[in-house]
This record gives sequence, structure tokens and C-alpha cells, in this order.
Amino acid sequence: MAQEAKFKLINYKLRGTLTEYLVRLHDADGEVIDYHITDYYNEDVNEITSTKIWELSNRIHDVKNDSRLGIKILGFITSEHFYRNDVLESMYVKEQYELGREDRLNKINDSLSSFMKINTDNPDDGSYKGR
Repeated sequence: MAQEAKFKLINYKLRGTLTEYLVRLHDADGEVIDYHITDYYNEDVNEITSTKIWELSNRIHDVKNDSRLGIKILGFITSEHFYRNDVLESMYVKEQYELGREDRLNKINDSLSSFMKINTDNPDDGSYKGR
């Protein structure tokens, strides 16, 4: 009977504008593989600007963040490490706020544009216009 694959957070270190994680995977075939993950932050350390995942084996090679394995590793780290989860949540809220603000500004601009069009296209809009 095959066992379920399991991740374990072995260690993490906060180092200025980066955080390094060591994660161990016990896969369904019983193989044990270690991964080194690095989150790179902006200078204010409030946004993750980039993330790299490397498999640590006989040869070190990178794992794509958007691959099935990469998504599982990053999801595991996010659920296990409080700070990464908080930063990602804050980045999401900021993005949603900015999208909402942009939508509100677009609606205001559209309203102003249509208002200006109504007033300039109507020859009998009640304005003096030099008559």
C-alpha cells in the first residue's frame, strides 16, 4: 500500500530582505527529497518580489513555482510559516484595494466624460456660450 506524500518544514531563516526555508518531502514511493526555497522581499520587507525553489539532490536544479510540485511546496510553506502567510495576505488586500480604486476612478472619469459630452453637444443646454 502506497503512503501519502508529506512535507515537513525543517528550518527557516529570516535574513534581511530574504527568507530561506528548508523543506523535506517524503514522497509516496518512500523517497526523501529536500528543497531549498528563498523568498526575496522589497526593501521595506512587506512584499515578496520573487521566489526561487531548488531541489537539493546530487545535482541542484530549480523547480518552477507554477509547476504542480512548486505550487504544493509554496502552499505548504504558506500554511506553515506565519510571516509568509501574512505578507501574501497583505499583498492580496493591497492589490484588491488598488484594483477597486482604479475601477472607481474609471467610473468617475467615464461619468465626467459623458457629462462633458452632454453639455458640449447640446446647442440649447441653457448655457450662455457667448450668445
